[in-house]
Amino acid sequence: MKMISRLIALGSFLVLAGCGTWTAESYLHEDIQGDSFNACLAREYQDRATSEAYVDCNWVDTAAIVAKGRAAAAGETVLPYDPATKGVLSSDLPELQDARSKLMAALDNGGRTERGCACAKAQRYYDGWVEQASDNKLGVNGSYFGGEGGPVQPDRVEAEKAAFYEALTACALKEVGPWTIYFGFDKYNLTPEAQSVIDQIVAESTGPLSVIGHTDTSGSNAYNQALGQRRADSVSNALTAQGKELCGAQSKGETDLAVQTGDGVREPLNRRAVVGGC
Repeated sequence: MKMISRLIALGSFLVLAGCGTWTAESYLHEDIQGDSFNACLAREYQDRATSEAYVDCNWVDTAAIVAKGRAAAAGETVLPYDPATKGVLSSDLPELQDARSKLMAALDNGGRTERGCACAKAQRYYDGWVEQASDNKLGVNGSYFGGEGGPVQPDRVEAEKAAFYEALTACALKEVGPWTIYFGFDKYNLTPEAQSVIDQIVAESTGPLSVIGHTDTSGSNAYNQALGQRRADSVSNALTAQGKELCGAQSKGETDLAVQTGDGVREPLNRRAVVGGC
């Protein structure tokens, strides 16, 4: 009975493979134009599907890739494979899930709009990595027959993984900052020099920002806590006025000195606000 079930399943997949040649062939030769994330992703999937069809001769996987490519070309949001739903080995799942989390973070933080083609390439190679890691579908102990699944060509798994991490470097949000804005003694107004740093932050940052105000040790702890907050608020207001999103603005007063001094010391480098990512 088990053998009959396997033969039926195999026959079904051969039918799907045959259907794949009819439905996928035209997509492999489409002229996909544009430099948006979706257009780039559609081309990346097209290239991937072409390799899957004519190099690996696997029309089942080709049909799945083509479906994702056509959805991307139609403007739909196409997500990278979820490895938990594929026949990857349990030992490989944590790394694949961690890599997917990093890719999703990059995509959701400007990757689709600001680094479209680079992120499309990263998604293509991630899906290729998952596909190769789960390639044992119809073989002995294959996932379609209730087996463990896993890779058939370990070298291909490593190649797709290496290509993914290289592409992710170009896709991932580059870390910038932190930026430091200095204030005069007992002041919280923005000088022209401080405003130029604000302008730099607006130009270079892409995500939400946090602002922390600081003081030197001149004055009481309570006064400096309040002064640090006024400095943080001054910077925050200037950033939000230019459309930046904030996740917080707080004061550390004199508790986190840039230059360690005794109490009651007027140190210019300690009179500052620090802006960074959230």
